[in-house]
Parts: sequence; structure tokens; C-alpha cells
Amino acid sequence: MDSKIKVIGLAALLLLCVFTGCKKEDWMDWKVQNELVLNANRHNNGVVTTETGLQYRIISDEYKSEPRPHAESLVTCKYELRLPAANNRVIDQSNLATLPMQSVVPGFLEGLKHVHNHGIIEMWVPYEIGYGEDGYGSEGYQTHIPPYSTLYFKVDVINVTNAY
Repeated sequence: MDSKIKVIGLAALLLLCVFTGCKKEDWMDWKVQNELVLNANRHNNGVVTTETGLQYRIISDEYKSEPRPHAESLVTCKYELRLPAANNRVIDQSNLATLPMQSVVPGFLEGLKHVHNHGIIEMWVPYEIGYGEDGYGSEGYQTHIPPYSTLYFKVDVINVTNAY
């Protein structure tokens, strides 16, 4: 019951922000909600927290002889991006995308470094290594990521091309 009340309160806050045109300082409650997501997640089985605050859980990583991504890699993957503090709203997803690791948020690259080619990983990326204090995109659009957002990614690595 408590979680339903939190979700309703968060939804009301989001609607209020959408209709009143939030400024950066207005996102402080959203920042707190995102910090609560990360704190609660620390107790989930199998979740590892790194020094940067990234949290990840490896779902599958059977091919240890395969390469892992690094900053110069191109990664072909299936992925889903959600906002956990916004009732896990899907922001973006792809059934097949090739991503240059130089163009992704630092937390995404950091997480993928923990899984080999053909692996599957879940990642919770705190705002500091995600889209930061400014967020991404324009309010009112599906792909808008508010300031201070924790990002949830589920990534199925199809192929890693290491560019040297």
C-alpha cells in the first residue's frame, strides 16, 4: 500500500511539473525519489554497486572468451531504457542498435564493461553518470529524461566490435 501512495504522489508531482514548467531547482523532489530507488536497490539480490554509484546485475555472461566493450567499441545490442522513479516508464528501446561507446552516457559504458559479447546485463545509472542535472530532451515528449534521473537499462549485447 505504501508503494502505491508513493507512486500516486510521484505521478502528481510529475503532472504538476509538466503543467507548471519546472525549472532545474524544482526537480529536487524528483532527485530524492531517484535516490530512494538506488537506496532500495542496494538490497536486491545480485546487484553490485560500483564506486561511481552504478548498480548492475549480470543476467547472462556465458562467453568469457568473448570481448567486452571499451570506450572505442561499437556495440550492437538490444536495449530498453526506463525511468524507475516514474513507474518504470519506457523512454527508449531498440530491437537492434549499433552504438559507438564514445556517444553513450558514462554509466552505460561503465556497466557494459562488466559483460562479454553475447551477455545480458541490467544497470541502474545514477544521474551523476547519466544525463546529469540537466536531463535530456524536452518536457512533454516520450524521450524526455528529467534532471537528476536514475536510468534503468536492460541490455542484450549481440556483438562487440573493438575499434583499435
